[in-house]
Amino acid sequence: MALQTALDRYFAGWNSGDGAAVVAALTADGTYEDPTTGGPLNGDALGASVAGVAAGFPDLSFEILGVQPTSETSAVAQWVMHGTNTGPMPGGPATGGTLALPGVDLFEYDPATDRLSKVTGYFDTATMLRQLGLQAHITPNDMPGISFGYGLRIDSGRAAVPGAFTVTWIEIDPEYHDHLRDSTMAIVFEQLGEEAGYLGSFLANIGRRSYTFTAWTDVDAAKAALRGGKHGEAMRDARHDGFGANARGVTSIWSIDTMNGIFHPGSGKSLDLSELGGQWL
Repeated sequence: MALQTALDRYFAGWNSGDGAAVVAALTADGTYEDPTTGGPLNGDALGASVAGVAAGFPDLSFEILGVQPTSETSAVAQWVMHGTNTGPMPGGPATGGTLALPGVDLFEYDPATDRLSKVTGYFDTATMLRQLGLQAHITPNDMPGISFGYGLRIDSGRAAVPGAFTVTWIEIDPEYHDHLRDSTMAIVFEQLGEEAGYLGSFLANIGRRSYTFTAWTDVDAAKAALRGGKHGEAMRDARHDGFGANARGVTSIWSIDTMNGIFHPGSGKSLDLSELGGQWL
């Protein structure tokens, strides 16, 4: 059947990681969408999306479990996507996780062009993230005056009481977030390799704005880190449009006025910070 031939061309494009072949399997205005695309994709945008998936999963393949026509111009296919994430992903570096992700595609076929006119894919994103070794965190929708995002804590294993903090934030457009992530992690790993000074960080990303709160042994250690090394490189990059023409941000160093002891239920008093037994931040 012609519909089956069109489906074979479409899956052959995916299995070869050829974005142009997938686009060619669709009509000129044909679209593809799945839970990760943010809406229907067409043409060059679809080709780039397929190429991105293939880059992240060089051994990508679709095992077709069954195809069932639902009319003369439509069909449903059940498949399992196989692949190991050894290449870069939009949200970060390769995880090394292996997918055996079940899913379903719904197809609409245009006999006049012998091409698919619409493909809608369905799969469980939570299963995909779990197989990749990633976590899925659900947050509420933003509301007036309150925005939600995600955060992470860097544990240096150094339990010294902080003598200073740095607070930085930067606002950038979404297309520069990968560059910012790479720069931030380079800074963190550099500081973790230092013998003293750096005590740990808390990082948060909310919309266009990213925050870093970092504890240091003293003000001098904080100043040295902000001005030199990977942080200094990132600041020079930011000042020369490395994070885009719309980037803006603030760096600051804070000394401590008051730091109380450790409180916990039932103690009746605060414990000295020397008894913390771990990182303060």
